[in-house]
Amino acid sequence: MKLDHQPYPQQGQLAKTLNLTLGTLRSRLADIELQEATVYCYVIATIQFDGRGFLQTGSAPNFQGDLITLCTCKHFMRTFLDAPGWQGKWIAGFTGVEAGSGRNALVYMMRVAHAFESQRDLWLSEALTSAAREAKAADRDKFGDVYQPISEQGNPFDPVSYREPVQNNVHAEGPEWHKDIAYVTRAGRRPALLVGQSGLSFLWSKPILCYSSALPRLHRGQKKPTLETLLQQMQDLGTS
Repeated sequence: MKLDHQPYPQQGQLAKTLNLTLGTLRSRLADIELQEATVYCYVIATIQFDGRGFLQTGSAPNFQGDLITLCTCKHFMRTFLDAPGWQGKWIAGFTGVEAGSGRNALVYMMRVAHAFESQRDLWLSEALTSAAREAKAADRDKFGDVYQPISEQGNPFDPVSYREPVQNNVHAEGPEWHKDIAYVTRAGRRPALLVGQSGLSFLWSKPILCYSSALPRLHRGQKKPTLETLLQQMQDLGTS
């Protein structure tokens, strides 16, 4: 049966880091300098809640192939740093308050292990396993967020250099998939393509960790706290 949302992992490294409590998450981060790590926090517009769990109806973040990638959303945010500058930074994606049962609930958090300047660089890199390429390929999967280059030559920022996404891909209509490849700011900056670090990528399939109700709600803009500050601002659902 074709799903209308990305399936959550049942096995692999991401399955082992699924739905952690705040205490367990802190224990997994025991070796991280929490006060030194910057986290880019934002609201994921494509997350819905069906009464049982989250439904990721978009392509980003993509958590197929046992890797979390951010390649087809938050284009402008991903221009804040050049590709090398993203390595080691953290990303945290939250629901809107409707999907989070009245709160901004945490959906994923990852430390960026790899960042690439173009979809071609990402596709040809060793950051993606063959299984990850298969699972994330936009020309094969409705929620695919990685575009396969036609060749290793040509302009890596020209959509004609890539295979077109499958017809039902969530970015197939209009210019959306072109933007995933060719987006550039007026200042000439391009969005880096981000790949999470295995073992330091975390997923939640239901409201477990939420942004504190004592703080203003998160919106479509970005916040950039330290990882320690963010953890202090989080609450296990039902403990507030």
